[in-house]
Amino acid sequence: SSADYWKPVAGVTWQIQISGTVDTSVAADVFDVDLFDTPASTISTLHTTGKKVICYFSAGSYEDWRPDQSSFQSSDKGSAMQGWQGEWWLNINSANVRSIMTKRIELAASKGCDGIDPDNVDGYANDNGIGITESNAVDFLNFLANESHSHEMAIGLKNALGLVDAVLPVMQWAVNEQCEEYNECGLSKPFIDAGKPVLHIEYPDSAPNVSPEVKKASCDVSAASGFSTVLKTTDLSAWVDPC
Repeated sequence: SSADYWKPVAGVTWQIQISGTVDTSVAADVFDVDLFDTPASTISTLHTTGKKVICYFSAGSYEDWRPDQSSFQSSDKGSAMQGWQGEWWLNINSANVRSIMTKRIELAASKGCDGIDPDNVDGYANDNGIGITESNAVDFLNFLANESHSHEMAIGLKNALGLVDAVLPVMQWAVNEQCEEYNECGLSKPFIDAGKPVLHIEYPDSAPNVSPEVKKASCDVSAASGFSTVLKTTDLSAWVDPC
């Protein structure tokens, strides 16, 4: 049944690698990898060694380099994303956008992904140019959760800390970037209280050269107690320093 999807437990170890050939030798329970760039054979290799695989894609932005980019209509696109070349916010209410995301979820299932990591679901908190609201984002996440669960895959909430309470019941984990840097780790605590992982990334300025002092500052955060924290470089290549 659709209830037969993976339900990870808080405290799992993880690695996220979105750029470069995935280094499958990294010691971690869970790997978060790019949906399009990662071949099914890599996912199979990770499964052979007992790993779980989360497949990353952008659900709330148009990226002009993706193989399905021509499927989007101009009316699906809102404002350009500040600081991200070639990306625009998407109208997550669009039937066409949702159809494309369904196909991406089907691709994830066909590749053997255990779960999905849909990025950029926080358009409501940014200048998205198409009037996307918080309630739109909750509706979209419920849609994505239904689609992934129907394909026996799990799903997590990426950032979007204002949505934690609304979507916690349908999410299996949270992925959080920089909550220590921005002093907001406490907002993800409901996941830990529910026994669900918070897969947490900090990006020290000095990475990949991280001093013991810098590591301590990023890792010894009482508000992030129970989180699965890794230190990464911003390109999300293979380098990782787990807390």
